[in-house]
Amino acid sequence: MIYLLYMKNLQEHIIKILKEELNVPQSGESSGEPISQKEKSDMNCNVEYLNINEILDGRIKGIPYYKEVLEDVVNKDYSWGVTQKVIEYAKYMKSNPQSLKNLPPIIVINDNIQDGAHRISSIYLLDQYMDRKNSFWDDVKLKVEFCYLCIFINKNNIVI
Repeated sequence: MIYLLYMKNLQEHIIKILKEELNVPQSGESSGEPISQKEKSDMNCNVEYLNINEILDGRIKGIPYYKEVLEDVVNKDYSWGVTQKVIEYAKYMKSNPQSLKNLPPIIVINDNIQDGAHRISSIYLLDQYMDRKNSFWDDVKLKVEFCYLCIFINKNNIVI
């Protein structure tokens, strides 16, 4: 057991070092949480590949700050940590567009965003401002995992 814990810890440190060495942006303070396999086992999930316009069409509820970040950048206000992190992601994505295929999925639970808002905001910022003449940002498809919590109530009104 101790060996497994050691190996997991070692693996996490190696990944962290590699990401820092490769200059891959790290998660920000306000980042959401991906769902665990245990949580996922209680849900019905399906994957779709959507472009930025499909992601923002209203089907996914509660996508935060993508408009505010764009407004900050247009106004040259870089004081908000979220804006700084989104710009960092956007610069990396613009320089490394092939990295998009390796991103974790955007997680949507019961039609509400759970994880992926920084990535959405970065693509939106590239599409609308930083690289708007490049149609790639309109067309690129991101992996979106839609999960629905299945709740069953038995005849005694007890959630099972």
